[in-house]
Amino acid sequence: MNSVELKILIETARVEKGISQRELAKQTGISRSTLNDLINGKIKKADIDDLRKIAETLDMSLQKLLKAAGYDEMSLYFNKNKLKDRYYDQSSKDLKELLEQYKESETNLLTFDSKKRDKAREVGFKLFDATEKLKWIKEGKEGFTLDQVIKELTEAQKMMDPIMDKYDYSKLPGRN
Repeated sequence: MNSVELKILIETARVEKGISQRELAKQTGISRSTLNDLINGKIKKADIDDLRKIAETLDMSLQKLLKAAGYDEMSLYFNKNKLKDRYYDQSSKDLKELLEQYKESETNLLTFDSKKRDKAREVGFKLFDATEKLKWIKEGKEGFTLDQVIKELTEAQKMMDPIMDKYDYSKLPGRN
C-alpha cells in the first residue's frame, strides 16, 4: 500500500469538495478514527467497502484508490476487461451521469422509433384507402376521380420522408 499516495488522493479530493475529515467520516459512515488511520497509513490493508464509500462521497475514481491501497489485482481485473480505457479515471458520480445519458439516449431512440412506426401506420392507412378508391374507379363506380387518388398517393409518398430518415447516432453518449 502506498499510504502517501492514498493520503494525497483522499485529502486532495476532500479539500476540493470542501468538507472536513469529520464530515467525510459522517457522510461515509466510517468512524473518524478508522478514517484518520486510513489516511495516515496506519492501516495495513484498507477495507474495499470503505474505499468505495470514500470514492462515492468524494466523486473520485475507485480504481485510483484501490491501486494506492495496494489492490493491484483489482486493477489487473479491470484492465483485462478493457474497462480501463473508458472508465478507469471516472468517479462514481461521472459514471452515474454517463448512465443517465445512456438512459436518456435510449429513451430518445425509442421515441424516434415509435414516431416512425406511427407515421408508417398512417401511411399504410392512406395507401389502403387509395387502393380501395382505385378498385372503386376500376369497377366504374362514381364518387372518386383518378386525380384524387394520385393526390392521396403523392401525400403518402411525402409522408414517407421522415420514416426513411436515419437516427442521428452522434447523439449517443461518447460519440461526439
